[in-house]
Amino acid sequence: MEVNVKSLYEKRKIRLAIFGLTIAFIAAMANTTFQNFNVAASGQISGDFVNTLLASYVLSVFTLGICELMGGVIAILFNVLVKGCPIAEYGRILGVKSSRTILLASLISSPIATAAAVMAIAQCGSTYANCIIGLTPAITAILGMIILKEKTGVRVWFGIICSTVGVLIATFGPPEGVINFYSGIALACVCPVAYAVENIISVHALDVSDSMLACPMYRMIGCAILEFIICIIVCAVTGHLDWLTLILSLITSSPLCMLFLLCTAVFMAIQYNGTYASYAYCGATKASAILWTGTIWTIPIGFAMSAMHILDYSVTVQGIIGAVFVVIGIGLVVAKPSELFSLRNNN
Repeated sequence: MEVNVKSLYEKRKIRLAIFGLTIAFIAAMANTTFQNFNVAASGQISGDFVNTLLASYVLSVFTLGICELMGGVIAILFNVLVKGCPIAEYGRILGVKSSRTILLASLISSPIATAAAVMAIAQCGSTYANCIIGLTPAITAILGMIILKEKTGVRVWFGIICSTVGVLIATFGPPEGVINFYSGIALACVCPVAYAVENIISVHALDVSDSMLACPMYRMIGCAILEFIICIIVCAVTGHLDWLTLILSLITSSPLCMLFLLCTAVFMAIQYNGTYASYAYCGATKASAILWTGTIWTIPIGFAMSAMHILDYSVTVQGIIGAVFVVIGIGLVVAKPSELFSLRNNN
């Protein structure tokens, strides 16, 4: 009887781990998909908007704010209506002061990192921008050594080198027809540093609060409010408050733009909920390794969106090879290979 119970327990752990890995794959694809939909939404109205770097930033942050707000509401509704989470729990999480650290982390993330990512994807393409963004685990490991005094072994350093080599291979030359390739690469370089800082800041908050509650509340809705405030401040200081009413007018006059923004919000909600659910089911190590494979998923998703005439996409053989190197490097930075392929030690 004891043997049977142990065997059933082990089988259940494996099933949960496989379920968690599946969710992580879905979240990785959702991350790439929401980026592309956000770029497509901006593309629907950018031709009628001001064509400057500052204007592009305001447009990116403002549309991200709309999507984060809608995505946060969708995530909360999913947790309440589907998962049965009491709505009162969201009131309780507001009382956990340390969870508000996520707001500080989100201030660095979306208005800086995600906005730069959207602008970079529009200029150099999803695969190339995400090769750079894929350096986030490597940058996080380096900052962990410097700030948190964490020890790093040969495996991690090899992973950092492998990811860096992948980026160099991928960005060696632009694909045909891309004219703002290197400016897009430069914008993408902002992302891994900002995301790494976000990771370090948010570690404590996620340790003391339920991430499935705190994330929609602070990382999405709270971040959206901050993004709107940033747009108002930037436009007021530069004397361009009329940009905000113009953006709203362009969005509401374009049904396709509104559809793409809604799709962005839906895939954002999937990515956020999926990310933290995968951590719970298969552990942060395995989930992170899968979630950061998004660099590879940019390729089939990019071709699919191009086939549906949602977004233009092209990639070179060098870009594909570089993306593979980046993902291999990420896996080495995040965990030992033996940990990634074993499902029997999941907490």
